[in-house]
Amino acid sequence: MFRRIRSYCLLGIKAIPVSVEVDAALGLPGFTLVGLPDNAVRESRERVVSAIRSVDKVVTGFRTTVNLSPADLRKEGSALDLPLAIGLLTATDELSVPNLEKCVFVGELSLDGLLKGVRGVLSIAMDLVHDKDSILVIPRENEQEASLVEGLRYICADTLKECIEILEQNNEELVCRARGLDRQKFSSGLDVPDFKNVVGMEGVKRALEVAAAGGHNFLLVGSPGAGKTLCARCLPGILPEMCDEEILETTRIHSCARRSGDMESFRPVLLRPFRTPHHSASMVALVGGGARLLPGEASLAHNGVLFLDELPEFNRSVLEALREPMEDGEISVSRASGTVVWPARFMMGAAMNPCPCGYSMDPKKVCTCLPDARKRYQEKISGPLLDRIDIQVSVPPVETSQFACGSGAETSADIRQRVCAAREIQRRRFAGLSFRCNAAMNSEAARRFAQMEGATEKFAVASADKMNLSARGYYRLLKVARTIADLRHSEPVEVPDLAEALRYRAFRG
Repeated sequence: MFRRIRSYCLLGIKAIPVSVEVDAALGLPGFTLVGLPDNAVRESRERVVSAIRSVDKVVTGFRTTVNLSPADLRKEGSALDLPLAIGLLTATDELSVPNLEKCVFVGELSLDGLLKGVRGVLSIAMDLVHDKDSILVIPRENEQEASLVEGLRYICADTLKECIEILEQNNEELVCRARGLDRQKFSSGLDVPDFKNVVGMEGVKRALEVAAAGGHNFLLVGSPGAGKTLCARCLPGILPEMCDEEILETTRIHSCARRSGDMESFRPVLLRPFRTPHHSASMVALVGGGARLLPGEASLAHNGVLFLDELPEFNRSVLEALREPMEDGEISVSRASGTVVWPARFMMGAAMNPCPCGYSMDPKKVCTCLPDARKRYQEKISGPLLDRIDIQVSVPPVETSQFACGSGAETSADIRQRVCAAREIQRRRFAGLSFRCNAAMNSEAARRFAQMEGATEKFAVASADKMNLSARGYYRLLKVARTIADLRHSEPVEVPDLAEALRYRAFRG
């Protein structure tokens, strides 16, 4: 008998509908699996047959052919175990499921019939929620993930036996309906350093406040131990909360990037990501790709911060790969197995020393680097990459006398209030547009929303000409000035706003 079971597979973070077509006929016993399966899918026959045997069912003794449609799409992972088991059971009349065409199955099976979680269920749920008649059947480990998509109808089970019993009962009361994101249920207790504990460095704090308010890229340059990394790690404490849409976007990426051992520890990403890859990270680790086309650190930092400490120590080709996503907000990776696009709208933060020894900007220590060595060190960061960094500031060493007095500085909560107020202005300004913050504006939007009087615009053009700013640099100057004006709740951009923005563009290490 022929049966068609609905399921899904992943292509990047996109959920692709897949039909598991099972034909069990009389003849010489055998099993054929076609439809471009990878090794994990090809080995599913052994897991599935053993799991079916554990529930006292028999599906062997038939000439069985299984096709995974569409046949030209490579199928990866173990999520097709459950649909294959249901297909074998129904095709051999071991199981009768009313309204089978409404059910969509995903899940991995162990040899004793236990259902294990799989990655990417959130993507599947987001694609399936628009089909009001469909029911998603998943392992219980994935229930929290599916429950984030409001209105989704789903069934979850711990074992194949429990799944069969629920399907045979055909009781609508056993179908759960997702209520959507519950922030209190998934509240995070992540400990973030507070700016009140940072002594001095008021100029750096101001620069990071502007960066957080507009979503701008930033670069901190200073001597070793000056506090560059500490200030950057305080940044999540002043960033505004993500809206429900942003939480789903970010969690979806993290769901598709999970490893098999991380299924039980799933939590929605409530705080903006702050990713800090090591400087030895490869290009695949940073931008994504590989044999399984998994998202990289740049995509995992979507709606958050990608912080690159010791920037010149990164491989130059790895850094250059970030140039397109810094502009476009997405990463497109083409391989022989296909092309995938991942969202990657992040704030790019970085920290570096001004020279190999680190002390060329320290007034109390002597730099031991030769001029050529210092030049080669700074040239590790290309001009096009620096041109995409809106805010570039020096981090001066703090006087030791200030340590005994305490910081007496503002708390992150105080700074965060101003940042949130500026972001709310931007939310209202960009209502109905694709932008969410000033840094995401294109050149046309920057001209439109950075309103300037005639004298102010002349000042901006003259300053850009004197500093030899590129066209990109000029429009990024306007975006930063727009953010500074938002922080003081001013509708027009004025000369003091441009002057402060120019100071961030005028930095030379």
